[in-house]
Amino acid sequence: MTSPGADRLAWPWRAAVVSAAALAFVCKILLALKTYGTNDVYTFESFMVWSRYLGVSLYREAPNFNHPPSMIHALRFLGWAARATGLPFQFCLRFPGILADVGSLWLVCRILRKRLAEPSISRAVFLLALAPPSILISGFHGNTDTVMIFFLLLSVYLAERDFAWPAGIAFGLAMSVKVLPLICIPVFLLYPNTRRWRIAFFFAAAAVLLLAWSPYLFQDPVAVLSQVFGYRSHYGIWGLSYLAVGLGRIVPGLAWLNPAFGQFGARLSLILVAALSYRMNRSANPPPLFSQVGLVLFFFLAASSGFGVQYLAWVVPFVVPLGAWPAALLFTASGAFLFLVYNDWSQGLPWYLADSFRVGVWPGSVGVVQFLCWLSLVTVLGIAWKRIRHRAPSHSGVRQGSLRIEAGLAAATAVGLVMYAAALQIPLRKEGALARAQSRSWLGSIRARSGLELSRRLYRLGRYADSAAAANEALRLQAPHSGTPAPSGPNPPSSRARL
Repeated sequence: MTSPGADRLAWPWRAAVVSAAALAFVCKILLALKTYGTNDVYTFESFMVWSRYLGVSLYREAPNFNHPPSMIHALRFLGWAARATGLPFQFCLRFPGILADVGSLWLVCRILRKRLAEPSISRAVFLLALAPPSILISGFHGNTDTVMIFFLLLSVYLAERDFAWPAGIAFGLAMSVKVLPLICIPVFLLYPNTRRWRIAFFFAAAAVLLLAWSPYLFQDPVAVLSQVFGYRSHYGIWGLSYLAVGLGRIVPGLAWLNPAFGQFGARLSLILVAALSYRMNRSANPPPLFSQVGLVLFFFLAASSGFGVQYLAWVVPFVVPLGAWPAALLFTASGAFLFLVYNDWSQGLPWYLADSFRVGVWPGSVGVVQFLCWLSLVTVLGIAWKRIRHRAPSHSGVRQGSLRIEAGLAAATAVGLVMYAAALQIPLRKEGALARAQSRSWLGSIRARSGLELSRRLYRLGRYADSAAAANEALRLQAPHSGTPAPSGPNPPSSRARL
C-alpha cells in the first residue's frame, strides 16, 4: 500500500527544487537583461519590422522566415510589449521562454508524481531545475523552442489524463510556435485511445492552427506552407551529418555518404520516427505517452541531418524519467557545448552579442565537444529504448550493474568535458564596456541595413510611401559611428541562419 505523500517530493527536496528553480530563474532574467543574445534576436527583430509592412508577403520577400504564421502575431505583440513597457525587444523575446521553463518543471513533476519518491527521479528533477542548457538557451539565446516544448508537455500531461479537447488545443499551440511537434503525431495517433478521443484531439489541434495561422494561411497558402515545411537547418555541424562530412574527407571511397545523407536523411528520419511510434504502441501495455514523446525527440535529434544549438532544449525535460545519471550526462555535455559555442560567438567573456553570422560556425576544437554532446544524446537514447523495451517502471527494476555503468559514463564524460574545455582555454577575456559599445554599433548598422533593404523591396513593389517610411525608420536606427565596420554579409531576414 502506498503511503500518503509517496507520490511527491519529500519536504527537503521540495525546498531544494524550488530554491534551484528560483536561482535558475534569476540567472536567466539577469542574462536576458544584461545581454543581447545571438543573431537569432536581431533576425526576429527584423522580421517584426518587416511584417508590419509586408504581412503575408514576408514569406516571399524574406526567404529565411520559416516560422508558422502565428509567429507574425506573436512578434507584433512582442514589439508592442517592448514599446509599452520600455523594456528592450531582446528581453521581451526571451521572457516567455524563461516562464515556459518554470511551467515545464511543474508539468514534469505532475507527470512523474507517482515516481517522485524514487531518489534517482527526485535528483533528476533537481537537476532539471538547474539545467545549464535551459539557463543558456532561455536566458541568452533568444528563440522559441522552450515555449514550444512547454505546450507539447502540456498536451502530454492533459492527454495522459484523458482530456482530449484541452490536449488538442495545447498541441495546436505548440505547432503555432514551431512545427516540430508534427513528428509526434504518430505517437498521439497510435497511443491507445478511443476513436472519439482521437477525433476530438486532432479536431481541436486543427481548429487552433486554423485560427492562429489566420489570415495569412488563407492569403497565400503556397508561400506559407512551402516556407514553413520546406525549411532545412544547418547541415554538417552535428552528429551524423558531421560524421558524413568528416568521413568523406578522410576516406574518399565514402564520399557518397555526405550527399546521400544530405538529400535523404530528413525523410529517412521521419520514416523511422513513424516506425518507432508503431513499435512502441504495438504491445497491449504500451509505455506512457511522456516516455514515447521523449524517445521520439531523442531519436529525431540524434538522427537529424540539420541542427541549431537551441534544438538541445527539445530533450531537456524528457530525460528526467530516466533518472539522475542520464540527466547529469546530458545536461553536462550539452551545457559545456553551449557555453563554448556562445563564448566563441561572443568572442570571449563578458557576453553581449553572440553573432554566428560574423564569427562563423564554431572551430574544430569545439566540434569535438559537439560530438561528445551528440554521443551523450545517443547514450540517453539507448537507455530510453532499453527502459521502454523492458518496461522497467523505475530504477528498482533495472540491474545495479547497468546503473553503475550509467553513473560511470556520466562522471567520466563530465570530467572529460571540463578538462577539455580548460585545455582549450576558450573563455577569453575582453574589455566589457568597449565590446558592448562595439556590439551596439554593429547592431545599429544591422538594423539600418535591414531597414534599407526593406525600403528597396517596398519600392520594387510600387509601395513608394511605405518605402520612404521604412527608409526613414532605418536611418533613425543607425547607431553613431564608432569605428565598427558595417556588416558585409546579407541582410538578416534574407540570409540562412546558422542557428
